[in-house]
Amino acid sequence: MGIVLLKLSSHGPDKPDVEIDFHPKRRVVVGPSDTGKSYIHACLWYLLGGDAPDSTFPQAQGYQELRLRLLAGDVEYEVRRGINGGSAAIWSRADGNEKPLAFEAVERDLGELIVELSGAAGKQLLRNQSERGPVTGDDVRHWALWSQTEVPADFATSGVGYATPKRISSFNLFLTGNDDAAIQVTKTKAEVERIKGQLTSAEAALERVKAGLPRDVKREDVAEAIERIDATLAAMTSQYEARATKLKELRREFADTAEEHAIAANRRNHAHSMIGRFQLLDEKYTNDLSRLGASNEGAAFFEALPEVACPLCGTSTADQHGHHGHPQPKPKDYQLAIKAEAEKIQSLRRGLLVALERERGRFSEFRAEAERLGGNLNALQSREAVVVNGARIEFTGDPKTLALRRSDLAAQLGIFDEIERLEAEVARLGKSKVRKRVNVTRDGGTHGRAVANRAKALLEDWGLTDIKNISLDAGECDLVINDRARLSYGAGLRSLYLASLVIALMEYAVEHEYPHLGVVVLDSPLKPYADPKRTASPDVEPSTVRERFYRWLSDWAGYGQIVVLENEEVPASLTDAVKPIVFTKNPALGRAGFYPYRDLPEPATDAQPEMKLNEPAGDSSDQKDDDSDLLPPP
Repeated sequence: MGIVLLKLSSHGPDKPDVEIDFHPKRRVVVGPSDTGKSYIHACLWYLLGGDAPDSTFPQAQGYQELRLRLLAGDVEYEVRRGINGGSAAIWSRADGNEKPLAFEAVERDLGELIVELSGAAGKQLLRNQSERGPVTGDDVRHWALWSQTEVPADFATSGVGYATPKRISSFNLFLTGNDDAAIQVTKTKAEVERIKGQLTSAEAALERVKAGLPRDVKREDVAEAIERIDATLAAMTSQYEARATKLKELRREFADTAEEHAIAANRRNHAHSMIGRFQLLDEKYTNDLSRLGASNEGAAFFEALPEVACPLCGTSTADQHGHHGHPQPKPKDYQLAIKAEAEKIQSLRRGLLVALERERGRFSEFRAEAERLGGNLNALQSREAVVVNGARIEFTGDPKTLALRRSDLAAQLGIFDEIERLEAEVARLGKSKVRKRVNVTRDGGTHGRAVANRAKALLEDWGLTDIKNISLDAGECDLVINDRARLSYGAGLRSLYLASLVIALMEYAVEHEYPHLGVVVLDSPLKPYADPKRTASPDVEPSTVRERFYRWLSDWAGYGQIVVLENEEVPASLTDAVKPIVFTKNPALGRAGFYPYRDLPEPATDAQPEMKLNEPAGDSSDQKDDDSDLLPPP
């Protein structure tokens, strides 16, 4: 995606605003030392998420805020930060309207926004052999903004220290568009120590488990013993089930017989009860007949007596009436009634005797049936006792003892399983604790060849035509010119070669839509070449290189944006084409510097040392999460 720098400005109360406008393709700021050119680089680094510039820069006194406007696609952003530090405030508005809209605040982290605008959001970089991490703003800035000391420096382009591996990774991300998400990292020291602790615990557990196992016991013997016990218990279970089936059938038959015996006994008892009742009734009938006979005899006695009239009134017996006016019955009437009653009782007694005889027969039948069923019950009880006692005699082993023995053997078998598991765990942890070195081979391939060819074309445009062969070492993130590493050349050539590399990398990445900030800022790329104290006798005159460099820049319309901060003046013939911003260091002639010229009091003797504008700006905020034990690049 990339960005385009629009404007850098500084603001303060009662101070005139200071601005640097950037051309969408190229911008050159020239002037002598101590005019603020390197301060521009420091401000850009700061407003893109890095550390703050030195606030002791004399001309910056009274200014409190820096602002940077940049364009990303169709959105214009403005980043505002206090000169003395603090977090950044981000504002944005849509671009391309005839009437610009007002800026609105955006709640975003500056580092995350820079990474997103560079197209590197979500990409993973190898920070060291044991950690991957997301791209940070430092990775993006490092390959886009080059300070006055970094350009001719004789150390690797990836810098020095613990951030080197991730800067190498970010370089190859910009070069190829591929991140390190697929690279398998090794374990950290903390993870190795944790695994060692787990290994020690597993070994101690293994010893404890082995101590609970009898000596000279083999797993095969334990398993075989368990199989034998299981077979014996299975046989016992089968026999018990068979006998249980027999007992079930026998007890069902016993229940049926007992039920029949109970019915027969009830019938027998009922018949016996009926016989007793019938006998008692027969005795009653006999007594009734005896009583009626006596009554008949009495009536006959009275009938034989002569009639006697009433001694009082002389009324004869025939004329006497009963209590109710009825005539008095005669003895013959009583005899007739007695006879009728006796015949009725005799008739009933005859029927009773027949029923009694029938009940005696039923009693004999039911008694015989009850005796038979009682014998059957006794036989069934004897058979049940035989079956139960037979099961006890057949099995000499005790199921409870066998079960306890099997539990002991199963516990031993479980110990063998635990030993096997712990031995496998110890073996696994023993292998896991080894911290293997991750070998990462950085090979630019066709990408590196294309960037090297672009760099060579740039150098030839700048007048360096003696390059016979050139290549890109993706592992070192640097050029190899005429079979020599770039760092083996003098400071002047190192500067020009580095400038060609970072510009070619930006063009290639932006053209192929790979992640990159889309901007290159170079602080004094020509000065080391033109300074006779800092470079050996160049093959090409510095004036020629300077003129051809500025001529190339005036015509350059490649991919991205280039900002050059340079001490070397633009030739008068190219001033109109390059349109540089010139710092004169003379308040009476043009623009004195980044800040307006002011008479400042002499600094106190105990004041802080003057800001070194040429020192490279670091980014502790983006690098603080890197490992302090970072290994050198593979």
